[in-house]
Amino acid sequence: MTTSGEEPSDRLDRIEAILLQTATQQQTNTFVLGEVATKLDQLTNRVEQVAAEVANLNDILMASIEIAETDRQTFQAEIRRVWEYLVREGENGNSPLA
Repeated sequence: MTTSGEEPSDRLDRIEAILLQTATQQQTNTFVLGEVATKLDQLTNRVEQVAAEVANLNDILMASIEIAETDRQTFQAEIRRVWEYLVREGENGNSPLA
């Protein structure tokens, strides 16, 4: 008998049960950790895809802004040309507005 009053075989059985629980928990933890690592890899890949898509959309937006600015300048020049024509024609008495 030990000082606590239990048999050595009982104590050994308790230790073995604790070790078995610890081993089982360790296996569960290892499995779950593997799943977490897999999910993290998938999430990382998705974040990289989204970042690439955002960069692509940014490029498209910047190109659209440049095209809009070019169009605006073209329209302004055409409006100015038409206005100058109308002013010139108005001076000659041939104004289509009169």
